Amino acid sequence: MKYNILITDVLIKQFLHVYKKDFSVDCLWKLDNKIEFSKYQGIVVTGGFKTDKKFLKKFKNLKIVSVFGIGFDNVDLNYCKNNKIVITNTPKVLTDDVADLALGLMITLSRKINEAHNFILQKKWNKKPFDLTNSLTNKTVGIVGMGEIGKAFAKRAKSLSMKIVYYGPNKKNLNFTYFKNLKDMASLIDVMVITCIGGSKTKHLINKSILKLMKNTSIIVNVSRGSVINELHLLDVLKKNLIGGAALDVFKMEPKINNKFLKLNNVLLSPHNGSGTLDTREKMAIVSSQNISDFLNSNKLKNQVNY
Repeated sequence: MKYNILITDVLIKQFLHVYKKDFSVDCLWKLDNKIEFSKYQGIVVTGGFKTDKKFLKKFKNLKIVSVFGIGFDNVDLNYCKNNKIVITNTPKVLTDDVADLALGLMITLSRKINEAHNFILQKKWNKKPFDLTNSLTNKTVGIVGMGEIGKAFAKRAKSLSMKIVYYGPNKKNLNFTYFKNLKDMASLIDVMVITCIGGSKTKHLINKSILKLMKNTSIIVNVSRGSVINELHLLDVLKKNLIGGAALDVFKMEPKINNKFLKLNNVLLSPHNGSGTLDTREKMAIVSSQNISDFLNSNKLKNQVNY
């Protein structure tokens, strides 16, 4: 007899076949309001799915929440702890793709690749040359959160001959300059790349007190969580051109982003697509499914989230 699991997010739709190999699978978006929540021993959620107490209380026999991704800040950790519900995620699987996207966003924003493309489409090239852009070579990039993704990005940035510095709660055994104070780093860097975890500990870590210290040519790249940046403060400095621009893959209320972003010409917007490759998403599904199987069938936990 197969265990019953519920897939909550349509983002996983393409990979249902992975879970169906071992489980009896239902999809939340296909069910009506008459859902028999008590039948499920496991659920699969994305990092962006609101897995709060109100939702979790509907399940009477839930044993495991398998996060399809790394970030688990939208899962009610206290409720899971108090009700002995295990939480797992898919670490390391998506590291390279997220780092690749961060690199791509940084280069695209700095060199205005999107604008250059439209410049040609609008047939402006035969009338005037394209505006000059900013080089990244020998510039200083400050990484906020030197975890696996931060280190993967640093490796890529190093190939561009960039100077790498970083900020985080702890100094790592790395040959990069460490800043214990984010304000000190913010005033020196040309690019800020945010790869830290989301959640209460990093909420609004980037705010007006940090933004006002940055150079007016500096740019921000965020592939972490929208909550890390105070969006109102960011919108204000972007509107006033107090920094060079921002490339954002994550937002506070995604997918319903603040419409003010759409009116700016110094932003590059991406639909939370850091892990968005077929290769990586399938690997995430495999790990996510295996996490459930290991626990329910063998009581083994390989990727348990500590709470």
